[in-house]
Amino acid sequence: MGNRFREKTVEEGLEQPRTETVAEPQPEAAPAETGKKRRTGDRAARGIGRVLGGDVLADRVVLKQIPLVLLCLIYLLLIVGNRYRVESLSREKAATEERINYLREHRIQMQKQYQQSVKISQIAEDLKGTGVGITSGPPYEI
Repeated sequence: MGNRFREKTVEEGLEQPRTETVAEPQPEAAPAETGKKRRTGDRAARGIGRVLGGDVLADRVVLKQIPLVLLCLIYLLLIVGNRYRVESLSREKAATEERINYLREHRIQMQKQYQQSVKISQIAEDLKGTGVGITSGPPYEI
């Protein structure tokens, strides 16, 4: 399928058709290939040299992107700081819950002891009127 627009311009005579000549590829010699590899290595070394030397930072393209990079760094710092704060709050919450559970258990134990002592004192008051006392030790046989 041909290009319709190209055909119209050729038919109207506005543009002459281009004739492209294809050059025959010439065989390259072996030393040229090593030179090509050497040029690629030089290009990589030059690129690394620009990065290490700081020339990359002086390019206009990079200079235009500095505000975006700074904004990304600020967001990154906010994310890291927020994560640290949340982790410390979660550790504090876990410690507080553990302490609450301990205090609940302690309160229950204290309440049981209090109820037992109230029961004993109430029995002692009831027996006081009858003349029978409560022994401090275990019962024994007479």
